[in-house]
Amino acid sequence: MSLGHSEQPLGLVQPLNAARRPGDGAHLQSMRSTAELSRRPARAPDHEAENRALIALARDLAISPEGILQKLVDAALVLCRAHSAGISLLEDSDHRSNFHWRAIAGVWAPQLNGGTPRNFGPCGTVLDRNLALMCSHPERDFPYFGAVLPLLDEGLLVPFYVKGEAVGTIWVVAHDESRRFDAEDLRVLTNLGTFASAAYQAWLAAEAAAKAQREVQQSLSALRDSEHRLHAVLDALPAAVYTTDADGRVTYYNQAAVELSGRRPELGSDEWCVTWRLFSADGTPMRHDECPMAQALKQDRPIRGIEAVAERPDGTRVPFVPYPTPLHDASGKLIGAVNMLVDITERKRAEDQQTLMVRELHHRVKNTLATVQAIMGSTARSSETIEDFKTALTGRIGSLARTHLLLADEAQAVDFTEILRSELTAFDDGSGKRILISGPTVEISARLAVALGMAIHELTTNAAKHGALSVYGGRVEASWRVTIEATRRTLDFDWVESGGPAVAEPARTGFGTRLLEIVLPGQVQAKTRIVYASEGVRVHYEVPLPALPA
Repeated sequence: MSLGHSEQPLGLVQPLNAARRPGDGAHLQSMRSTAELSRRPARAPDHEAENRALIALARDLAISPEGILQKLVDAALVLCRAHSAGISLLEDSDHRSNFHWRAIAGVWAPQLNGGTPRNFGPCGTVLDRNLALMCSHPERDFPYFGAVLPLLDEGLLVPFYVKGEAVGTIWVVAHDESRRFDAEDLRVLTNLGTFASAAYQAWLAAEAAAKAQREVQQSLSALRDSEHRLHAVLDALPAAVYTTDADGRVTYYNQAAVELSGRRPELGSDEWCVTWRLFSADGTPMRHDECPMAQALKQDRPIRGIEAVAERPDGTRVPFVPYPTPLHDASGKLIGAVNMLVDITERKRAEDQQTLMVRELHHRVKNTLATVQAIMGSTARSSETIEDFKTALTGRIGSLARTHLLLADEAQAVDFTEILRSELTAFDDGSGKRILISGPTVEISARLAVALGMAIHELTTNAAKHGALSVYGGRVEASWRVTIEATRRTLDFDWVESGGPAVAEPARTGFGTRLLEIVLPGQVQAKTRIVYASEGVRVHYEVPLPALPA
């Protein structure tokens, strides 16, 4: 009993328990939920390798769709670092009663064109439950797998669909404990599963085209049908894709290209690019006949490593990376080009955030030294002995360290009171008059906690360097309340200093002021008001909070 090269899986696999049906899947020992993956350590995403693979697949899809399934499993094998990878398809030729392995890569490659029964196997279980599953030693539930060597130690299976109907699975396999899959592998395989539906349609289109070539009288209609299917495939892709002829006139674009460019190009009229206006990464205007697609066609070579910015008719701009690639016919003649535009808005936003955080790190190091100096002075004034000084100083420096630890932990919500105490406790002399904190319990998400923590840190540091906490007898009052409306909540926060040096509006805008008046509104849509009253600084800000679950 083997899953070998035979084209007739029915003759290869016979269920040992004919009474077992898909409904019994809950009792299968070998099939497990993918929730387990989220508890495993996950490797870092390699978006660059993933993008290169998708670009190569898109190019193969346009040029040679008949081999796209094998190229897809080859990519799955590499991206998921698996020992084997494959695609299982339900086909109309046997009324979809069996899965056919039409593309396999890795150790199990000799099993090409084998298969398993639709109603008695791991792939069938995945379709029955309509979700991705893990599999381990399926021979425990499906004995025929015991003859397939090497054994399947751990597998990850993802279903894919065409027009809402499940037609197969894409899967990766580890044959021993040297490889264990994680949540990143599930993400990558799920994305490839989305592509698999398009690839499967392209494969079907290629099969139809090959048949049409053998039937000369139907060749023209088959080619038109193939082109229609190919466009349907490209329309299903999440990235912007368009093609041109050899002269640069746009001949096709998908819906994603419309969404990225903010316009619907004119076929046969628009040249070189689908975008309205173009700019280089540095903001310099770029003529369409100088764009990367124009270069690829004029130089007859793929263009890589360039970033550009598209401006939509409404004035919004989208940074993107183009991947223009020339297309040739069988004789090698240039017939046009295909281009994929990858939106890098999120990457640019992350880079901007990183730049801000580096600046904040440099600024915070200087502020931390000033804060330590202020803590030492305050501790010295309130300590009667060296031992008292040592104990108090150790506790306050520890409080400062806990603040940084609190801001570094983005895995959970944080009580707003804890954010305040982590900064202000070090300055509390125990009298109950120097630091006053009052307000209800409010859970702050990690994203808001980081921004608010930075703001509280700046207020505390400023008070320690120049305000109420810089002198003996100064006082800080921090109070807040939550306003609840029909569809939203708002955190209203007040910071009031008193008993410190006389206050005057600063001559220049420092980093802390920019953080409160510019960064905080930009990051969390807060409304900020700063009053430089002579008796002490007063700050009020309103921060939108997520609505409570219904």
